Amino acid sequence: MNETDLMGDRDLDLICMGRVAVDFYADQIHSPLEDAQSFSRYLGGCAGNISVGTSRLGLKSAMFSCVGTDDMGVFLRNQLRREGVDTTLLRSTPDHLTGLVVLGVSPPGRFPLIFYRENCADMQIRPEDADPDFFRQAKALQFTGTGVSTDSMAEATREAVRTAKECGCSVILDIDYRPVLWGLTEAGDGESRFVASEKVTRILQPFLSQLDLIIGTEEEVMIAGGSETLEKALEQIRSISNAVVVLKRGEKGCEVYPAKSETPVSARSFPIEVLNILGAGDAFASGFLRGWLRGESLETCALWGNANGALTVTRHGCSPSMASFTELQYFIEHFDQDPQILESPELLRLHQRTVMGQPRRHPMFVLAFDHRVQFQQTCHELELPEAKIIEFKELVFEGFRNLEAQQVQRPLAILVDPQYGSRILEQSAYESYKVGVPIEKAGAFPTEWLCEEDLYQHLQSRPTEWFVKLLWKYHPEFDEQQKSRQLSQLQRLDSVCRELDRRLMLELILPESMPQDGKSLSAAIAEVYGVQVYPFWWKMDVPKNQDEWEMVTRTLDQHDPEAAVILLGSNVPIREFQEWFRIFRSSPYACGFAIGRSIFWEAWLDFASGTRSREEIPEIISNHYHQLIKLWDASQATAT
Repeated sequence: MNETDLMGDRDLDLICMGRVAVDFYADQIHSPLEDAQSFSRYLGGCAGNISVGTSRLGLKSAMFSCVGTDDMGVFLRNQLRREGVDTTLLRSTPDHLTGLVVLGVSPPGRFPLIFYRENCADMQIRPEDADPDFFRQAKALQFTGTGVSTDSMAEATREAVRTAKECGCSVILDIDYRPVLWGLTEAGDGESRFVASEKVTRILQPFLSQLDLIIGTEEEVMIAGGSETLEKALEQIRSISNAVVVLKRGEKGCEVYPAKSETPVSARSFPIEVLNILGAGDAFASGFLRGWLRGESLETCALWGNANGALTVTRHGCSPSMASFTELQYFIEHFDQDPQILESPELLRLHQRTVMGQPRRHPMFVLAFDHRVQFQQTCHELELPEAKIIEFKELVFEGFRNLEAQQVQRPLAILVDPQYGSRILEQSAYESYKVGVPIEKAGAFPTEWLCEEDLYQHLQSRPTEWFVKLLWKYHPEFDEQQKSRQLSQLQRLDSVCRELDRRLMLELILPESMPQDGKSLSAAIAEVYGVQVYPFWWKMDVPKNQDEWEMVTRTLDQHDPEAAVILLGSNVPIREFQEWFRIFRSSPYACGFAIGRSIFWEAWLDFASGTRSREEIPEIISNHYHQLIKLWDASQATAT
């Protein structure tokens, strides 16, 4: 067993100290950076990537660094929190900008990158930032070679290592050698991986005697050992340090040199076609550390490191490409049996759920007022202009905001359409509540999209945190042509959502003219899973009969044990939800509601007919919405 396993009572597994920056990856594969047209933004930096990678693999990780107070710093802090990384030691500095990196992807051999890190935020860690009380909660401190490339950071790192040793933490060095960040190449040459430098060796070597684990490529081990041959470098490191040395060898896997042993340990590699090697070493380190900090054998640590690195190099970006532990295990177990493992629907599904982060069953209370056809019919009947719909929806939104201001810790959300709610969406852009927007053309069957442009372009232009709602009519008794059309449209949308990392809420509607029982609903759900579509949330009219709802629950058990269901309201009176919620919450899949007309329809009819003033509407909305939340809370105690 690894000695760090003896510290199992510590709350944190790992403190990651050093580089955390924003990566802008060119979307155009094989394009020179000067010709790239668009970029995807990710969290990056060696320490930042490892904090995310280890967190996804089930470790409790913390980020020890600095970010700017600029928008990119806010992005990094929020992203780390979404990934479950502790940010207690992530200080914000108003005087330095967050570091940026621009990267290109041109496999197999070209991966240009440009660092924009002049006096950047993550190089501002101070010696006093190494809080002993926090360090005493952790099993290990990991720092990077880049973090000692300036005098001030070297001082801060020495203090962090000293504090870690005094607090009983293991100390890990990921050498992370980037010659450009040491001023050894032209400023724009971030691609070069090795330049011999006595200065770098001289700065790194005093740390070696204090280390428990060293991770590096062949070039990085040579710079740490101060030799241009690997054998002599290893010999020199071994003369100074008793640390386990992990030699990363890319597609060949790794070699692990235990303390006081000349015989390396290794594990199988996973030959795959490389898309992007950038960040592969951070993925490897994350997999290795998952094993090392849990007391696994060095062979197992190496296996998990090799597999995690292999998975990551097949994907765009680094931190978003990292695997969950379930995903990693699936890849290892099925690699030899499935030549198309990287295209496996199960592996892709597992990764998509890793990327999406938050558990699906976090409760969410959605005020749904994306209705269009029903409002239009009222306006037609009463000969009202459709501007009346816009006016009313903004009053509904005012009622939502009033309650949201009182219920600041509650998981509130809105679902509103861009046709009549565009100003509401504009006002929601920087708010903390969740926002959902429909994608279907109102009233259309078969399904059509509300956007005139390409579906991918339309969703790409929406904020990434907005979820996508599709009202989708389907029934197992449809003829084959209807089924094919509806399933094809659903698959197309699901494919775009997966490519863009958008959360899909699928509102499954059984047509009124067809059977509405639990058997029909269960069969429809099964047919959706049959075409490999796994919605982030289901939104459905749950049977009010306990036996029929249990039938649906068993279908979800069979096809998707991680599923989450949002209850839609069907315009029933609010008082009926007390019993309905009780039945609904008897299933583990129940995680909230998306209710609209039960809250606002009567108020809308009064408003449209002129019997209710606009000043009265927001309070009605707030009261009805709050009633439903209280009924939901009360139902928890009575759910069977």
